[in-house]
Amino acid sequence: MQTQTQTKTRKLLLSALTVMVVGSIVAFGTFSAFSSSTENPGNNFDAGTVAISDNDAGSALYNVTNRKPGQITEKCIKVTYNGTLASDVKLYNPDAVNANVADYTDLAITSGTGSASGCSDFAADASGSSVYSGELDDFQSAYNSYANGLVDNPLAQIKWDANDTVTYKFRVELQDNNAANSGTGTGYASGTHKYVWEARNQ
Repeated sequence: MQTQTQTKTRKLLLSALTVMVVGSIVAFGTFSAFSSSTENPGNNFDAGTVAISDNDAGSALYNVTNRKPGQITEKCIKVTYNGTLASDVKLYNPDAVNANVADYTDLAITSGTGSASGCSDFAADASGSSVYSGELDDFQSAYNSYANGLVDNPLAQIKWDANDTVTYKFRVELQDNNAANSGTGTGYASGTHKYVWEARNQ
């Protein structure tokens, strides 16, 4: 049985303990009220682009039949670089051609300006406008992928930048060589082929 003195002592101890706990809570609460922060808002990350196009509207650059020696076909195509990253652009023909006629077809490619597919407004570059001159089959043999593609940059540049444009005039002519004559009712054909301009960022 507790005496009155023990009960009073016990109450005093409980009161002191309560004061200590409350004091600790108050101290902790006061400490946690201090804070500081800094921030860096508006962060963004986007990718550059590589994009190239031409004005052929999905049609063939040329599609000629029944050619005779000396007849010349000239067609133009305007190539535009639409990307944001500086790029290398190469020209190549990935499709095999029939050497029976391609070996006797002269191909000349000239760079310049203009928009008309018939080359009526074509103007060759002041210097270095000759991109290729040789036979059709030799072009395909030498330049048939991006790896060995023909490099041609706008004027004296070493790259293509956004909104750069080059117009290419293609001139094809059958040589005066009877080897291109099949001697039958069906003439030799080069086979369908395509020209590819491929851009890859530097």
